[in-house]
Parts: sequence; structure tokens; C-alpha cells
Amino acid sequence: MDDICVFMVAMVGGGGEAYDVISLPQIRAAVSSSPRALDVGCGAGVSTEILWKMGFKDIDAIDWSADAWKRFVVEGGKENERVRFTETDDESFVETGVAGPYDVIVYNFAVNESKARGMLKYLNAANPNARLLAPVNAQTDYWQKQSYLLLDRSGSVTWSASEVGAWSVQFQPDVTQSTCSGYWCAPFNGFKKKPTVR
Repeated sequence: MDDICVFMVAMVGGGGEAYDVISLPQIRAAVSSSPRALDVGCGAGVSTEILWKMGFKDIDAIDWSADAWKRFVVEGGKENERVRFTETDDESFVETGVAGPYDVIVYNFAVNESKARGMLKYLNAANPNARLLAPVNAQTDYWQKQSYLLLDRSGSVTWSASEVGAWSVQFQPDVTQSTCSGYWCAPFNGFKKKPTVR
């Protein structure tokens, strides 16, 4: 998957260390006897691969577009039967009945903190180290600055950072919301709410 890493570093302006956040000791501690992970907004599968290498061997990966996954995972020969990809948005995925509980949720699609906190109920209650990692807006629906939050099942922030290495999380609109405006939002980016899959 080196080609994926090169692609993603180019996408974030050379700041590949942003993906190092997934390898935090607090997240590594969540690896249990049969660790499960949910990767929301998995894109080309970089975060999914990091979770796999950390020991999460049962992963649900979702993204509203399958283009990057298809190019770098499917066509790149990196598919794995223990990693299930679903082309859907986060809200539709929840409506279908989430297959949790998960020991770790990486929520690259949360955008607003309240949305991230809504996923805490899918963390594994039997695992005291279960965590949710999400880059979220510093202000609700204000897309200029984000911070990483690492939350435990009770919603307590166990770690946070506004910058990781040389990489600053910026300008991440929630394409599922009507408040999203600009060329990165529907209808310009091709986002369409996915039908509920049962």
C-alpha cells in the first residue's frame, strides 16, 4: 500500500504524520481478544490499513464514494475478506443498523463534535479501552479549523490536538448537511445521500 501512502501524503500537502494519530498508545490499548474497528470516511484505505496493522482484524470501512477505495484497494490487489467496504454516508450507515460494537471507531466524516459523540454508543462497553477518534470542527459548521479528539465510551476527551506534526486539519465541510456551501459540497462534488441498505 505504499502507493496509497504516497497518494495520501500528496493529498494532505506532505503531512503524512496526520495518519500517525491512529497509532496513539490509547488506541493500541483498545486491541482486545477479537478487536473490531469501524473506519468512517475511509477514502483510499490508508486509515483502514493502519488499523489492520495495529491488530484490528475485523473492520467495517465506509465512505460516501467508492472511487478511491476501488482505485487503491480493489484495483491495487489489497482486498481482504475481514475488511468490509460499504459505499454509503455515515448517516445512512447508522440508519441500516450498525453492526457494532466496535473497539475503535475512526470517524473521519464526523466534522462536528456532536455528530462524533452520537457514535459513542457503538463502542464496545465490555472493553474499557474502547475509543473514538475524530477530527472535528473547532466551531459547529465553521470549516476553517479542526482538532482531533479521542473520546472514551463515556464521552470524556482522553487526548486532543489541533495540529499533528506539520499538518493542520482545516476546511472540512460536512457534505451531508444543507448548511454546506461551496464547490466542495453537493451538487458540485457529486454527493448524493445513499439509500438505506438492508
